[in-house]
Amino acid sequence: MIAARWALIGLLAAVPVLARGQAPARFSSGTAAVRVDALVTSGNRPVTGLKASDFELRDNGVLQRISDVSQETLPLNVFCVLDVSGSVGGQPLARLKKASASLVGTLRERDRAALMTFADRLVLHSPLTGDTARLRTLLDGMVAGGHTSFVDAAFAGLALREFDDGRALMLLFSDGEDTASWLRAEPVLEAARRTDVVIYPVTIRRMMLVTSYSMSNFAPSGYRQQRMVARNDTPEKLLEALADETGGRVIYLENDETLEATFVQVLSEFRQRYVLSYSPSNVSTEGWHTLDVSVVGKRAQVKARRGYAAAPASRGGAGRER
Repeated sequence: MIAARWALIGLLAAVPVLARGQAPARFSSGTAAVRVDALVTSGNRPVTGLKASDFELRDNGVLQRISDVSQETLPLNVFCVLDVSGSVGGQPLARLKKASASLVGTLRERDRAALMTFADRLVLHSPLTGDTARLRTLLDGMVAGGHTSFVDAAFAGLALREFDDGRALMLLFSDGEDTASWLRAEPVLEAARRTDVVIYPVTIRRMMLVTSYSMSNFAPSGYRQQRMVARNDTPEKLLEALADETGGRVIYLENDETLEATFVQVLSEFRQRYVLSYSPSNVSTEGWHTLDVSVVGKRAQVKARRGYAAAPASRGGAGRER
């Protein structure tokens, strides 16, 4: 148990920005653009062909001028964070491997993917790489066993974000309730709020127990007791909160038979999202900024991150917001 804790600490220490709870993306008003990744749907289908004039974006309630709208032009960074606890063993693991390999197979030339698995411990098999053959080999070598620590895994997955121009997607798969995490839910949600990673949790609904999360009820001996707080006190609520804060969505499956199609669908949907760029005006250059994105004159739903943390430029140069 102690080894598991130090493994987590060691992995998170590699990316101190998130570990300190600071915002990984900043801007100085008038010097850099804010990017907002948005999914627009109508009748559960993505809406394509929209222009800047079709959107209305407010930053802290102030209407902003959108300077650019793009789709499928930026490379993707895909973080595959996969549950390999004991309940995934056997046929489910084989389907998980196949689904993940199919997702890797749809990556384009400039796209990259990272692979992390979790059970009692987190294992970073590969940081972001474009070497799809290596990723397939690593996927083929995955083994299942142990308890589930998806709260720790979600945080560690966020910590893999790099400072580049790529768009970031985390595909977070888990088939059951968290039984082994050391971290509480709220710090993980706070980290999610302060990053541009879009989280798509995928889970098997029949395995998600809708009971209050309490480590004292079922944790292995030696793990410290903890409880999710407020609205995030069940596994489903935590997954929904991670998706809502980052502009993603939770996908519930009845079984693992459709896992392959679902993984490919997630990546396809992510490619059809819009990236809205604007230079903040008439708003503070510090503190938390609430975002509100809508489509004008059309019946459509928009999912985008709820906000971002801003800070003034340092003396050494202007910061930036992704």
